[in-house]
Amino acid sequence: MRSETPNRQGTPLAKRILSKITNRAAVFAKKAAALPKTALKKWNGDRRTVAAMVLLLLFFVLQYLTFPFAIVRRRSASLVVTDRKGVLMKGRLSSDSEWRLPVPLSEMGRWMPETVVALEDRRFWFHNGVDLPAVLRAAKLNYDGARVVSGGSTITSQVIRLSIGRERNLVNKAKEFWQAMTLELFMTKREILELYLNITPYGSNIRGVEAAALSWFGKQAGDLTLAEAALLAGILRSPNAYRPDRHPERVRELRDRLIDILEKRGVATREEAVRAKLEPLPVEKKSLPSHFAQAASRAEASSGAWGTADKYGRLKSTLDMDMQYLLQSELSGALSQMEDGITAAAVLVENRTGAVRGYIGNAREGQNVDAAWVDCASARRSPGSALKPFVYALAFESGELIPATMLADAGGSNEPRNFDRLFRGPVSARTALADSLNIPAVRVFRSQGGRKTLDLYSRLGFRYFTKDSDWYGDSLVLGGCEVTALELAGAYRALANGGFGAALVWAEKSEKPHQTRVLTEEAAALTLDVLKDTRRLIPLYGELFGEDGTVVAFKTGTSYGRRDAWAAAVTPTYTLIVWFGDPAGRPHFQLVGITAAARPAIRIMRKITPKGSEWFKLPPGVKKGEFCPLSGQLRNPYCPQGTEELYIDKVSKREPCTLHVLEQGNVVVKWPRELADFFKQEASETTARDLKITSLRGGAVYYASNPRDRLELTASGGEGELFWFVNGRYHDSSGPERGNTVFWTMTEGRHKITAADSGGKTVTVEINVRSDKREREEEEVLENLTEM
Repeated sequence: MRSETPNRQGTPLAKRILSKITNRAAVFAKKAAALPKTALKKWNGDRRTVAAMVLLLLFFVLQYLTFPFAIVRRRSASLVVTDRKGVLMKGRLSSDSEWRLPVPLSEMGRWMPETVVALEDRRFWFHNGVDLPAVLRAAKLNYDGARVVSGGSTITSQVIRLSIGRERNLVNKAKEFWQAMTLELFMTKREILELYLNITPYGSNIRGVEAAALSWFGKQAGDLTLAEAALLAGILRSPNAYRPDRHPERVRELRDRLIDILEKRGVATREEAVRAKLEPLPVEKKSLPSHFAQAASRAEASSGAWGTADKYGRLKSTLDMDMQYLLQSELSGALSQMEDGITAAAVLVENRTGAVRGYIGNAREGQNVDAAWVDCASARRSPGSALKPFVYALAFESGELIPATMLADAGGSNEPRNFDRLFRGPVSARTALADSLNIPAVRVFRSQGGRKTLDLYSRLGFRYFTKDSDWYGDSLVLGGCEVTALELAGAYRALANGGFGAALVWAEKSEKPHQTRVLTEEAAALTLDVLKDTRRLIPLYGELFGEDGTVVAFKTGTSYGRRDAWAAAVTPTYTLIVWFGDPAGRPHFQLVGITAAARPAIRIMRKITPKGSEWFKLPPGVKKGEFCPLSGQLRNPYCPQGTEELYIDKVSKREPCTLHVLEQGNVVVKWPRELADFFKQEASETTARDLKITSLRGGAVYYASNPRDRLELTASGGEGELFWFVNGRYHDSSGPERGNTVFWTMTEGRHKITAADSGGKTVTVEINVRSDKREREEEEVLENLTEM
């Protein structure tokens, strides 16, 4: 195929001519300025030149003003949502109820443009809208046949015909040719070819090569082969007569004939033509691809759709298909072990940009189950304990609290109990937040005040707190309110973003959203440092961390009645929110944050976090000091030991320890009265309710006489079903119907036996297993030594 000249590719004819007129006028004006006035009268020839240029300019202006550019260039396109790399996720019908998916010519690949030009308009690159030899040939054929055999149309004239519907007659044909020549004045050849390939009808409501390629081959136009391009060029001749699913033999014969023509005209080599004819025909028409429709719809709704779409009607979202598949896989794997009524949702945000890289509105989307269509990630649900970190952050920011500060986990019968129904007495703020204890959280919340907390929630982007703080009361920290997974993602991202909150970003073309300071950088850093406490996952989920040093800050939450299970996970790169629940709001015993949501959340974060990734760098205002581990205050000379802990310089209160005092020459501990009373009241109750392994004694040695010997594992206390682990690996589960007992086949060596209940409580016993054979051998050695 002959190559197009650069001028005709890049610059419209009218622009080139106008450029010449402008240059000529500039030369004329320069010469005229240099001549005496008397000499100007003799410039009759140049006057005629100027007049000609003016008339030509008026001609172009008139042509431009009268040509229906708005009709020809109108793009009643389908809005298409793609991921950040351009992979199609979802499209919707255009305003004309058609699937019209325009794409740039550069994205149509090699074969489709070359094939259409070679078969439809061989001299396309060289004529000015009308191919005169083709018109003369068509006139002769029509005259000889006494009927319309050929119209001599060019690609340019077909653009006019497809854009402006007219009755087919000679007068309108002449108008079509005239407007084709005018269009060639103001558009480049590449623009015209692109326009043509995007508006060609392929039958039904399919228009343009992109929609046709997806409809027949399930691929984009840029990926079409020679055979596929030839087939689509054949369908253009009569979309109904050449449907490959209805007339395969007729279509194959036409396709192969067109491939022969392409070979003859130099578009394809002999080898390419032979291989193309061996390709099978599509056996059915395909539905246009739809991947993660809920995520695509959310991106469309949240980004302003057409406002951020390109001129082809494509919205390039921030979503990443690789992340989408990872989230879906992990959530589906977790759901396979749960009741059918439970589903899951997840939101993954890139911390640096605020871009949403992954969004699963409902992990059962597309399945034949109830409420699979509900977008749970945007639905209002109870957050459980997921809001506690922000209340602690307020206290860190005010200086009233540091991670070492001791809080009393003790109260009366009317106080909210912890998830495991136990009180722990004095605990550090670090432990209280990491273990999600309710009494300390309520104490911290009351110290900060409801109004201050509500104001923080508003700055963080929570929209559904419509009452005043008195109406909510302690539920503002305990989770008796409503938030969405999207809102939680934005709030936790603010912690990772140094205390700056901003709207999440859904479109790659979006402007960077305005950031607002919601917390100090130091308070956000302290909060994340507390949440990275990994001991909460050991031994229950210790194997998730492995030896690669991956660190993840995370917080779980369980709503009242076990209706929602949450996990928020943060690394320097990403923030992830995972939710499990029933769209109908029904309770399920499996809906506990630490057991349902934490595991997939941590697994996802480990997979997307490169090994050896650095943790957040502490801001300059965060310092380390030595504190008394019993009081949480600065270590004084009487404290028997100290521990390093973080605080905010010039903000955090740091008083010397008041628990360790010197009385009559002896160091004594003076507990506050509240805690002293607590120790007396809670001792027996805690012992009775605590989870215990009753069949084993810590440090004991057990003997196995043969490889099949089993050890009985029995526990008392705890809540719900028990899960047993041997050396950190899951072994079996037991419930009341089995007497909370399972059996383990013993193996020689030291072992850690762990029981964990449904509420997340764990207890571990270390034992030593030895074989009888080895014991007898050792006894014989001792006897021999004695005899010697």
